[in-house]
Amino acid sequence: MTCEVHETYKCARCGAPFVALVADRKRDWTRFCSKACKARRQEQRTGQYSAHLRRQDGDEEPTFATAHLFSNEE
Repeated sequence: MTCEVHETYKCARCGAPFVALVADRKRDWTRFCSKACKARRQEQRTGQYSAHLRRQDGDEEPTFATAHLFSNEE
């Protein structure tokens, strides 16, 4: 039986030190200490959630794809 080495990582959003699970290290999921930190960083980068909220409030018109204009039927 081998002893696994526990490495400490630094969160890319909040800077907190954390120890990643073995499964997460194998997937290379060692950038963020939690799903919340990952979500906050993603929202800063993309702004998708705030755009979604604006559409729900009616502040912004929804955009639709033009896929309905094309059909394989004659």
